[in-house]
Amino acid sequence: MKRKIVFLMVFTIICSCIMGFSGANAQTGSYGTIQNVNITNATVAAEYLNVRQGPSTGYPIVCVLKKGQTVKIFGKIGDWYAIYESSKGCVGMAKSSFLKVAGNGTLTPATPKVTKAPISTPKPSIVAPTPKPSIAQPPKASIAPTPVITGPSPSGTTQEEQTLLSLINKARADAGLKPLQFDMQLVKVARLKAQDMVDKNYFSHDSPTYGSPFDMMRQFGVSFKYAGENIAGNSTVEGAFKAWMNSPGHKANILKPEFNFNGIGIVSSPTYGKVLVQQFIGR
Repeated sequence: MKRKIVFLMVFTIICSCIMGFSGANAQTGSYGTIQNVNITNATVAAEYLNVRQGPSTGYPIVCVLKKGQTVKIFGKIGDWYAIYESSKGCVGMAKSSFLKVAGNGTLTPATPKVTKAPISTPKPSIVAPTPKPSIAQPPKASIAPTPVITGPSPSGTTQEEQTLLSLINKARADAGLKPLQFDMQLVKVARLKAQDMVDKNYFSHDSPTYGSPFDMMRQFGVSFKYAGENIAGNSTVEGAFKAWMNSPGHKANILKPEFNFNGIGIVSSPTYGKVLVQQFIGR
């Protein structure tokens, strides 16, 4: 009983930190229900799991756990769990999809009543496309861009990458926007992200290897004022582009005036035919 009280106190502190951290951001939203649950064991299912201060990749990482480590779940916010790992004394929030819950895989609410807590979020909401659910993550900053200098596609890009960029630039031209250019360092990042998705068999903006798209860009020295990412699983480049254009969130990335550079990675996939990653930046 004493240990449960301690966990509940920690969960309360986490929730307070979330609201304090989010309050500093201009963009607002709601993560939904904050729910206490009966303490449940779970195992880390991803190769590496980033444990964060709050229920979003926008919150700082407090520790990194490895596959197979055991944690205790004592709370839930949306699809994020409040967890505790005893060997490191690590307490924070982790994405539920990266944890395997013991027993029948479900959590039991500690109380029948829950409270909705609107919380400011550091990033906009997530949008899923068709035909295969993929996620669009809009940019974080709001700073004026610099002009784009147009030119031929770099020789280091593939035919499929150039085809996708041509489709995107035609859509931008039809909307009266300037074309995007390849940034070869961003091309490298997009290719690595696509290969990572195939190798580790996941479909998400949040990589167990590199973290969020924005974290990954920074790791590889890509600077930006604006940034975004579209991902898709499709048998053809044209099919992926059509799916993006039919999704408001992905279309907004493609037609965002502030973006002027992009990187594209396309990797063969036994599940989808192709995994496509397009990363956008504005400088």
